[in-house]
Amino acid sequence: MSIMNQFIINFCLLFTTITLLFLPFRNQPRISLNSSWGTRLILGAVSGLISVLLMFNGIQIDVARVDLRIVPVAIAMLFGGFPSAIVAGAMIIGTRYFLTPIDQMQGFYLSTLIIVLFITTIGLIRRFIHVSMRHFQLMVAIGILYSLPAIYILTHSWSTFFKISVAYVFFNLLAGFVAFRLLTELRRHFENIQYQQKLAMTDALTGLANRRRLDDSLSLVGSTDQGYSLVLIDIDFFKHVNDTYGHDAGDDVLRQLGMTLASLTRPDDLVGRYGGEEFLIILPSTSAKEAQKIAELARLTVARNLFPTADVPDLQITISLGISHSSGSHTSLEALQQADKALYYSKESGRNRSTIYTKELAFRQA
Repeated sequence: MSIMNQFIINFCLLFTTITLLFLPFRNQPRISLNSSWGTRLILGAVSGLISVLLMFNGIQIDVARVDLRIVPVAIAMLFGGFPSAIVAGAMIIGTRYFLTPIDQMQGFYLSTLIIVLFITTIGLIRRFIHVSMRHFQLMVAIGILYSLPAIYILTHSWSTFFKISVAYVFFNLLAGFVAFRLLTELRRHFENIQYQQKLAMTDALTGLANRRRLDDSLSLVGSTDQGYSLVLIDIDFFKHVNDTYGHDAGDDVLRQLGMTLASLTRPDDLVGRYGGEEFLIILPSTSAKEAQKIAELARLTVARNLFPTADVPDLQITISLGISHSSGSHTSLEALQQADKALYYSKESGRNRSTIYTKELAFRQA
């Protein structure tokens, strides 16, 4: 097989593995030097694995092993910095040692020197560059410049060196260009999927979780053994707000109430609009008494604040709340129904109050 054909195979393998192995990152934020160490080390391992696969399918000429391994190392350094590149480099060195016969250790030592110099150099310049095609190609070019003298030393022939180096330079630069474009398009595609998923789970008016996401979360908390509480909220006399001041004013009230509720909850709680003027707060690992404290804080905050609209700067509203607690003895649907019954009791008892669902309450409503 010709050198050109072997490089084409290496080229195709590079982009197949990039596409497959970077898929697990699709639901992760964009990887950068500010990402967690764990994420950056995983990036290094993925880049190293791609390099290893390229080496196993590299071109062996005399004691030289030629492939496109510098491209994944440049990817690791550009996005993950030194931690990612060091992991990838260690995997390359280990694989080179494994592939090198005992009588060809000169190739291993020279390859190790090149990868160490390459990672050190691009690591130093990484502090002064940003993620761009130009800077990525600069890293690849540095790898090429370090590799060419080593290829010449190991091939022992000008004609062989020239034949290899032309293909090596061409395919590495081309691979660098296509790899960066591929990663850019993959990230754009992943972010578009994340955005679409977020839209499907977000209430368009308030920006909170919508009913679909709330139902999904209820199924998840309902499948655990830990207790949780629900707070179902309804705006008192909301129809009067819509009829008197218009639906635009009603939408303003819903948006402001959503922001108020979100500001009062804890990081692990989930606030969402369950439908119309109803909101639901899911409180994991929370007792009924703790849930009532949160409910009362919300009720008092809403009652004390104004909810200004374009035409009514001093609009005031109140809310009624129903609270239920589940310790795994009944389903999330039953817990939601209990919160609804408690909310109904709050509204029947004069509104602007919160009620915890109890068996006595159920007996009273029967």
